[in-house]
Amino acid sequence: MTSSSTPSAPPPPAQLCADLPDPAALGLVASGGDDRAPVASAFTGRRLATIPASVPTDVHRAVERGRAAQQLWHTAPLSRRIGVLRELRARFRAEKALLFPALVHGCGLGSVDTITELHTADRYFPACEAAARAHLRRYRLPRPHLTGRPGARPGPGHAVVTSCTDDARPLTSLLEGALPALLCGSSVVTRLSTRTAVAALRMAQHARAAGLPDGVWQFVLPGSPAATWALHALLTEHTDARAPQCCPATPRPEDETLAPPGLLVVRHDASVTAAVRAAVPSCFGRAGRPCAATSLIAVHQSTWSPFETAFTRAALHYAAHPASRTALPVINAERGAAWAQAARACGARPVLGHPQRLAPRPDALWHPVVLAASRWDGAPIPPVPRAPLALLVRYTAWPEVLELARHANRHLAMFTRLRFSQLLPQFAGLPAEHLTLNDAPRSGLPPRQALQALQRPSAGLG
Repeated sequence: MTSSSTPSAPPPPAQLCADLPDPAALGLVASGGDDRAPVASAFTGRRLATIPASVPTDVHRAVERGRAAQQLWHTAPLSRRIGVLRELRARFRAEKALLFPALVHGCGLGSVDTITELHTADRYFPACEAAARAHLRRYRLPRPHLTGRPGARPGPGHAVVTSCTDDARPLTSLLEGALPALLCGSSVVTRLSTRTAVAALRMAQHARAAGLPDGVWQFVLPGSPAATWALHALLTEHTDARAPQCCPATPRPEDETLAPPGLLVVRHDASVTAAVRAAVPSCFGRAGRPCAATSLIAVHQSTWSPFETAFTRAALHYAAHPASRTALPVINAERGAAWAQAARACGARPVLGHPQRLAPRPDALWHPVVLAASRWDGAPIPPVPRAPLALLVRYTAWPEVLELARHANRHLAMFTRLRFSQLLPQFAGLPAEHLTLNDAPRSGLPPRQALQALQRPSAGLG
């Protein structure tokens, strides 16, 4: 996308909460006390709205209401649920303009990232419908469980499911955690954050207008990081399953902005041009916050010099692009600077950017920071802050890559001329589950996998 067709500055936040009904009418379960969650612009820091915050007793209310509403929802035919899904998509496509400022100012996405997020969310609807038709057409829901039977639990497609949202991909994570469960006949309780609340309530407004029954999709909103963990624990205890999602963010307050990095490997036979083209937006797009952000890059020594030069030049151009200048608000610049300094203490040298000069403000803009290490001395790599960081590590032997992979998350990308089947045995026992060959890794869980997991009685979704 060119800069001429993409705004170079965030849109005004005047319509952030325009025409938004009472949150309680949209499914937000809040006691209505003095607890309020402030919504501030990620770019200006100015408070834009306050939304009622949920308390622990609201979890019990949401689960009871969802269980009662689900008794009727799970008996609706699949065609009825798909009809609601189609109407929701039509309303979503007609009112994207109202979601744009909610994603920019509420979630801190730049203009390019916002357009990408809207497009990705739009494509999720038909993918979910196709998966539902393929995997639920012959699936017969079990009879309602007997509530008076000791130890009885709802079967697949007959449960109250909990999900969460990701600030880096607010719409796709919201739909990923709700639509497959709704198509299976379950009710959903989604745990929001202050950044995703407005966008989620917009979608809830469209879902209610599309015909989704009251109580089938509900929301809880923590008012503080400590409340996030408390609500998460209660939802895990009282709901029947957790929606299968891609790398859900940890609810612990101390780990709010930390996550293991994704790993990108550039082998000796890789195309440097293709690897750089995929690695730069993967590292720095959405301020490096998605779970698939490959902040850790292992480069073979034979391709080290050309890759380092090309990657640094591309990262500098990415930061200078008019459409990306406002795309890098850092969630916690102080942690990012501390992590960069810790990496330097282990032998990494700065290649691009000066993290130590950053002011530790939540709304600070941070250009990409690139560190390079000719070798890693085996010290543990700490979880990377959700910031536009990249650590380039040179390797000479494959065991060095395996050691780095143990510090990474479930996303792994590799650039090589080898076939995928030749590489799979080398990754046995590693945490990587989402493998990508010669392309940047993508966040998200395919609806087909989510539906299959929800249909299993054991499900293993906790």
